[in-house]
Amino acid sequence: MTPFQAITPSSHRTLLIRLVETARAYWHLGFTAFGGPGVHVIILRRKFVDRLKWLDTATFNDLFTLGNALPGPGSTQLAFSIALVRNGTLAALLAFIMWSFPGAIGMAVLGVGVRSIPNNIPDIALAVLTGLNAATVGLIALAAFNLSKSTITDKITRFVLFASAAFGICYHAPWMYPTLMAVGGITTLAWDNRHRLIAPVISLLPSKRSPSARGDNVQAHPDLPVQEDPEAIELSDRPARSPSIEKSVDEVHVSVSTGVMSEAPRNTAEGPSSHLSRVASSSPASLSGVRQRPVQSSSSPAEPERPDISEETPLLTLGTKQALGMVVVFVAILITFIVMKSTVNTLGRPFDFFVNMIIAGIIIFGGGPVVIPLLRGYTVSSRDFLLGYAILQAFPGPNFNFAVYLGILAVPSNPALGAFLGFLGIFSPGIVLKLALLPLYKTWRSHSIAKSILRGLNAAAVGLVYTAVWQLFLVGYIYTPASGAAASTTINGPLTADPWWGVIAAGAFSVTEWFGSPPPFTIVLGALGGLGWFGVVHR
Repeated sequence: MTPFQAITPSSHRTLLIRLVETARAYWHLGFTAFGGPGVHVIILRRKFVDRLKWLDTATFNDLFTLGNALPGPGSTQLAFSIALVRNGTLAALLAFIMWSFPGAIGMAVLGVGVRSIPNNIPDIALAVLTGLNAATVGLIALAAFNLSKSTITDKITRFVLFASAAFGICYHAPWMYPTLMAVGGITTLAWDNRHRLIAPVISLLPSKRSPSARGDNVQAHPDLPVQEDPEAIELSDRPARSPSIEKSVDEVHVSVSTGVMSEAPRNTAEGPSSHLSRVASSSPASLSGVRQRPVQSSSSPAEPERPDISEETPLLTLGTKQALGMVVVFVAILITFIVMKSTVNTLGRPFDFFVNMIIAGIIIFGGGPVVIPLLRGYTVSSRDFLLGYAILQAFPGPNFNFAVYLGILAVPSNPALGAFLGFLGIFSPGIVLKLALLPLYKTWRSHSIAKSILRGLNAAAVGLVYTAVWQLFLVGYIYTPASGAAASTTINGPLTADPWWGVIAAGAFSVTEWFGSPPPFTIVLGALGGLGWFGVVHR
């Protein structure tokens, strides 16, 4: 079986078979995908690339990059896209429901019961939540590490990845994420075509004088000493070879021309035939004593290895006209809602909340770690917001399910409606944009320009995963201040508050990467580590 037999097209199978296959693969992920977007990438890659082989590594990286280049939840768009390219649009919607609904229901229950939760969460619960966050930091770092290994193909992609991570860590703004990715794509495109770009400049420079011109000048001044060519002297001092030896030397050069350029041996005591037989039986890498260099084409620099388009994952997407039509309808509805929100004051709080969630889903890039803090001023009190944010990591599924929690609290007259509007508003922009973009990606991915741009987009997206590691590291420690005005609620701080949290993060990385621990089990180990920390510190 070849590695790509498992990713044959699914269009010839019936819709029922494709839906059943999707349900079997996704039914449990909504209950076990703890840890947030960075951990979700590990879970999805291990399941659908390494085990089920639904798609190849290059396509997985591209789908991950496209999800980060669009607004909305990155890991949810990735899970949606994997089902879409494998089994079609209806199967992708089924996968999205299975992926997101369990966590959404949990956040809705939390929203209903948050009023009865005291302002100060018990210290033992805070320790468990901090252990979850510490383990999540280690798993996101592992996701960044594994993605880097398949994304970095040369020095320029390494530079783009580092620059993206550095800028993302130093500067925090919603516009920063799409800007970094766009700059990364432009950088690799310019690098791959650098010879074409600088050729016009080189042509304007004065050309070097030819050797014949230099020789004419020497003859014109006979009084000057003549500089002899060392290579000519060396060649003239060599003993003459017989025609048979010259022929054998030429054959030796031809025999290794596919891998190396070699210098013919000067000792011909064994005779040409014995030397040729020894060369023919040796691989180019095993030719000791032979000067070797790789043979490179004189054309533009070779592109980093990607699967040939015939070996890449076949994509089952919408037609281009259908996708563009969907975008047009969505934009028209969005503009209508925004105009109504600005001009009509009697539509009520549910409509206002719904439009706010749609706008948040469109304009905010960077996934859950970015969007959730920016939702703070939209709806609920600071106390309820911080309590929900502190408990969020304990729930599986996408962080964008936080909008369901906000909907319960923002529409107290009809909590179920608020939860539905929050879910629909925050998720729909990214899903619609992904449905529209994938047909274009399907068409363009075989073009050299698209491949160059995707290299930079991939590198920049992975750099932003390192940014997510840093952001969660800064707020992963959840505690209640000992005294003061702020002691009425919990606050967040960096995990450097106690070295033990660093141990948990490093341990999560290690046991998952080198001991094969499933990410959900690693998250549980982090919670147990937090519980152990509480037992030692508060005894």
